Amino acid sequence: MGLRQEAVIDFTGNFVSTSLAMEYAILTLVGLIAGLLGGLLGIGGSVVMIPAMVIIFSGQGGADRMQQYQAAAMICNFLLIMPAVIRHQKARAVVWDVWRWLGPAAIAGIVIGVGASLLPVFSGNNQKYMKILFGAFLIYVAYKNVLKLLDKTVSPQLLVARSGQPSWKKICVGLPMGFSAGLLGIGGGALAVPALQMFIRLPLRNAIATSAATIMTTAWLGAIVKNYGVQASGDGTFIESVKLAACLAPPAMIASYVGGHLTHKLPIKAVRIAFIALMIVAAVKMLQPAATGLQEFLAGR
Repeated sequence: MGLRQEAVIDFTGNFVSTSLAMEYAILTLVGLIAGLLGGLLGIGGSVVMIPAMVIIFSGQGGADRMQQYQAAAMICNFLLIMPAVIRHQKARAVVWDVWRWLGPAAIAGIVIGVGASLLPVFSGNNQKYMKILFGAFLIYVAYKNVLKLLDKTVSPQLLVARSGQPSWKKICVGLPMGFSAGLLGIGGGALAVPALQMFIRLPLRNAIATSAATIMTTAWLGAIVKNYGVQASGDGTFIESVKLAACLAPPAMIASYVGGHLTHKLPIKAVRIAFIALMIVAAVKMLQPAATGLQEFLAGR
């Protein structure tokens, strides 16, 4: 380009351009945001990390590397949620007799979901369809949070007739939680938290804590299966996942503990508004391939 490229040394000992060093720094900031929201809302951090990686690396084929970004995010999900669970447990907010049914069901779901994500319809040049699916999911998450924001009713703080809730209900929450996590590379909490409130009748803070504990139980397996599948399919490499996770996970773990603390100290209305805004911006970015395809279709008519 005719410009002098200054260089720095990255964590692997290789020389990289200052622009790449800036990308590493931005990833660190993304990790902080993802960890804070993940710990606060019990959702993992992929809904922040994956769109951010697509945007940051958009000049390097980011739109076609969804599988790689999902694989890296699934490593981060396991690491970042642990500090939040520690904080939730200190507050005695995790409902373990719900978790013991939720966890195994989510593990089964995550294996099925990862398998589905590696089908030809979502691999190679078809990864744009994964972006569209992920964008639609982000719209769903934003919609559910808008409903909660507008809900003026006060949730009763009864801690469940939890032993009275049938086991099949807990399994029915865990399976789709795991499936969505495996398919989209997320933690699954965006589905689990509202489902735990609706079907298991957990108060919000307990739903967040129990969802976080379940993500900690399942995310490690999802990360292993996803990275193995991505490596085998040629859509990414395990080394690249580790490099991305090395930037994202450490700040995310620190922020996750803070977020887990804030769950039990602060009203989350303001955070929910910010979260909705973030989901909408990310969804617009994810759905650009669909908008472009529609424009081309209409122009060709």
